[in-house]
Amino acid sequence: MGSGCCSGGLGKDRDGGRPSTGRETAQDGEHQHGSNSSHQERGDGSGHTCPDDTPFAGGESDASDSVNGSLKLACCTSHVGKCNGCNDECIIAVAAAECEKICDDDDAHEDAADHKHTHDKNGQHAEACETHVQQAIAKYKAYLDTARCICRTVLDRHLPTTCCSEQQTSPASPATSVSSSVAPKKSYSATRARSPSRARGQQQHHDHQGVKSHRKKAQAHAVKPAQDGQPGCCSGHPVSQPSDPLGIQPRKYLDGETDIERNAALEYVSLVVDGMDCSGCSNALEDALKAVPGVTGVRVNFVMSTAEFRCDEAIGKAQDAIRHAESLTGFRCTRKSSHDQNLDVLSSAADARTLLQLELPGVSSITLLNKNMVRLSYDPAVTGARTLFERTRPYSTGLAPPRDDPSIAMGRKRMRDKLIKTILAAVLTIPICVFSWGQTDVDIKTKSIVSLVLASHVQLIAVPEFYKPALSTLIRARKVEMDMLVVISITAAYTYSLVAFGYRMANRDLKTKEYFETSTLLITLVLLGRMISAISRIRAVSAVSVRSLQAATAFVVENGSVVEVDARLLQYGDIFRLLPETVVPTDGLVTEGVSEVDESMLTGENKLVPKKPGDHIIAGTVNGPGTLTVQLMRLPGKNTVTDIAKQVEDANNSKPKCQDVADRVAGWFVIVVPAIAVVVMITQVLVGLYVRISHPNEAFVDALNYAIAVLVISCPCAMGLAVPMVLVIAIGVAAKGGVIIKSAEAIERARGVTAFVFDKTGTITDSDLDVCEEKFLVIDENRARAIAGALVAGNKHPVSLAIANYLTLPSMPEIELSSLHSIPGSGVEAELEGHTVRAGSPAWTGSDSLPFVTQLQNRGMTLLVVTEDSKPIIVYGLTSHIRHEAYHVIPRLRSLNFDVHLVSGDQEHAVQAVAEEIGISNANVAFQQSPAQKREYVSALMSKGKVVMFVGDGTNDAVAVAQANIGVQIASVLCSSDVTRSAADVVLFSGLEGILSLIHVSKRAHRRIAFNFFWAGFYNLFAILLASGAFPKFHIPPAYAGLGELVSVMPVVVAALTMLP
Repeated sequence: MGSGCCSGGLGKDRDGGRPSTGRETAQDGEHQHGSNSSHQERGDGSGHTCPDDTPFAGGESDASDSVNGSLKLACCTSHVGKCNGCNDECIIAVAAAECEKICDDDDAHEDAADHKHTHDKNGQHAEACETHVQQAIAKYKAYLDTARCICRTVLDRHLPTTCCSEQQTSPASPATSVSSSVAPKKSYSATRARSPSRARGQQQHHDHQGVKSHRKKAQAHAVKPAQDGQPGCCSGHPVSQPSDPLGIQPRKYLDGETDIERNAALEYVSLVVDGMDCSGCSNALEDALKAVPGVTGVRVNFVMSTAEFRCDEAIGKAQDAIRHAESLTGFRCTRKSSHDQNLDVLSSAADARTLLQLELPGVSSITLLNKNMVRLSYDPAVTGARTLFERTRPYSTGLAPPRDDPSIAMGRKRMRDKLIKTILAAVLTIPICVFSWGQTDVDIKTKSIVSLVLASHVQLIAVPEFYKPALSTLIRARKVEMDMLVVISITAAYTYSLVAFGYRMANRDLKTKEYFETSTLLITLVLLGRMISAISRIRAVSAVSVRSLQAATAFVVENGSVVEVDARLLQYGDIFRLLPETVVPTDGLVTEGVSEVDESMLTGENKLVPKKPGDHIIAGTVNGPGTLTVQLMRLPGKNTVTDIAKQVEDANNSKPKCQDVADRVAGWFVIVVPAIAVVVMITQVLVGLYVRISHPNEAFVDALNYAIAVLVISCPCAMGLAVPMVLVIAIGVAAKGGVIIKSAEAIERARGVTAFVFDKTGTITDSDLDVCEEKFLVIDENRARAIAGALVAGNKHPVSLAIANYLTLPSMPEIELSSLHSIPGSGVEAELEGHTVRAGSPAWTGSDSLPFVTQLQNRGMTLLVVTEDSKPIIVYGLTSHIRHEAYHVIPRLRSLNFDVHLVSGDQEHAVQAVAEEIGISNANVAFQQSPAQKREYVSALMSKGKVVMFVGDGTNDAVAVAQANIGVQIASVLCSSDVTRSAADVVLFSGLEGILSLIHVSKRAHRRIAFNFFWAGFYNLFAILLASGAFPKFHIPPAYAGLGELVSVMPVVVAALTMLP
């Protein structure tokens, strides 16, 4: 199965390095050859070939021929899987095309001072003029740096690309297009999906051996989307490769092996859910989704109002699963878009309808969100946000207000709904209570009539809040949830009051009069409890939201002037100015200026980081006193802030074991409590008849009141909220301190860690090594250096990186190696002109007995030996710097009675020297350890009953990270996209100090969860005893039992909120 442009298999998107979605289709475009043609394959100057037997080769070709030939653009097909994307030659070719177009349109330009270039003997362009070269570089260089392929952008602008070649496919293969997924339609929305725009009626040139054809416009050639599961030209995405943050793989594949069909069928779906109030709600939604065939990996978080799952499209549609869940639960599920960028614009109703019909370049779908707001989903590699906004300006009145984090927005909406209902219910309830408990001159029947009318309106408020979800779950899912207990209680009280009211109107008053205040107070107080709970959840989520770090505006440099724009309008190729004391709008590369940047909001380290040209700068950080000019590298919404936010959200959606226990207890609650209520009612009837000697009617009503009180005062919500409320805050607080916890189980297990195992290089020491010694053992020093440089080139190990940076001599001869491969824990090996060359540790290269090697080892250096046919030719000695925080973190861990170990693949003297300096016992040191041996070391500690945390930097220690009870990776915020794919449970952006923060947060979270469980159990036990009449001198009337939800939930919420700084 072929690969798309420059994909090389599983591609990564240009913004975050996450797996791409494969929603793009091939760009349609025209293609035209020169007039000179032969029946040979000719090179295009970039290693690609274009056979002349394609319909494009023979000059003018009818458009229908192209269609019938089922042509498709397949970029970089000559080396599928190994393509390095476009290069500067592509930009030069674009410059030549634009230069040629000027000549075509106006011959007067050819001799202009800013349009100097040469022509060949046929009058065609041999090269572009300097002016157009500079313009093309300025226009497309940023795309090349960030996306590595500019073909889609260039094609969309009706220009040629040198790395694309057309291939003829079988006419029998029907052209297929993959339409983008569209969010669930609401009653007021309209959506129209479209494939990327096609270039129509425009001339396209194709280089053959550096010769540009100089022709007028030909008929357009229709180019079909890629077929046979192959992505289109320069899509940069593999077909249907879903972005799946769940990270659950059905099986492990060997290197280079990819189950494309399987991955193509799996679709990741993320939802924002409106209507969830407690763990019972989240369990109902989870069960509803799990019941759908093809749905797996379901995770729901009612605190965050989110849900996510994976859907096997070969079995069912994601949209069908969403509809099924909505019908069973009554919740409103809105799908979050995670692929294209979105631009929301304001528009009148008429202009909105016009927008829905437009064909805009790079726009995949246009959705009507409401009567005045339209959402444009677009590919930022094809069209920029600012460019798209300008194109739609005639049909819009401006940008829509920025949208909050979806979880926060949904929570605020839910909170407003609860607030309105609570106020309305309270306004209607107060007169009823006054009539019932106060002394007034109003006629008794008039009081009853007014109370009935007001109570009936309060019951109407309860219909969507209690009756509808409870009955829907009972009928469709055949389950009883917490709302059903409230429904039974308020229905019983209201029904009895109706009966008593009827008897009063018939002048046959019952012994116990109607009490409409009971049902109305129950509803009002339960609503009050849920409103306060919703406010608390919003405060918790907002306080720890990482997405709030995103800046609102940016100062873009355009044509030499600085213009302030909405940050949402930034696009590839932008250069923005960062003024003093301003928030960085998105990730970029400093090109001018010197300043210091506060990164504490992401790393937790309260220190300013110097920035100079060539340094990366991170979204959400705050610039210091200087002014910086920055080249945009990643777009807002797809940058470091969103990478970290996604990790936090994934962790919040995961469930620790204690949450499963709480869910099971809450599940039994709704079965046990009604049973208790029935027993209480029977008991109180008997007590009333035979102990108090009451009238049967009075005994029944009293017993009914006891039963209602038991049903209402019991509250499993505190049990269901005990864990997720604490975890949301704990994970968010940790993230703002530079500790990214990727699963809830990690924070649960961290408090129980008894042993820490640290890797050395890049963990205890800085990843940057210094080359201090270079010893040549052959005469030809330049050749030895060249061999060493070729072996370490492209290797990400800190030692290789240090050597590669050291060997930057331009005079070194070029060395071409074959069969180059890395041996984890040992080094790299390759073939050179029939000789075997190696670069690695002294032990692996058999050089550890050399006197010079021994001497450097005794000095505590890290060594790299390069050999040719097992003969050493050059030896490098490197020294590392111990992280400054290691000097107090390691002693602190030891003072807390943790076992601290150090393992490394480095030589004995280098490892022991570091261990001695930071205070780790030699008995807990292991050196010259391969990745497998590191894993065995961790496994041996675990077999002794130790709970092990392994801390590494992600280089050659992935297996040990996966083996440990908790795997921790030291990383930089610059590598946030790589963190998404790491095997670690926890990622530290704050250095080793994050370990102490992790342990501290874990213990604080555990204490609060334990308190919440205790309180939930104690409250329900004591409250049920009070409500059931177990204490003869004290009883809670059913009217006040509604306070139970507020009383039970508030301590749980307050306990969680105390974790906030």
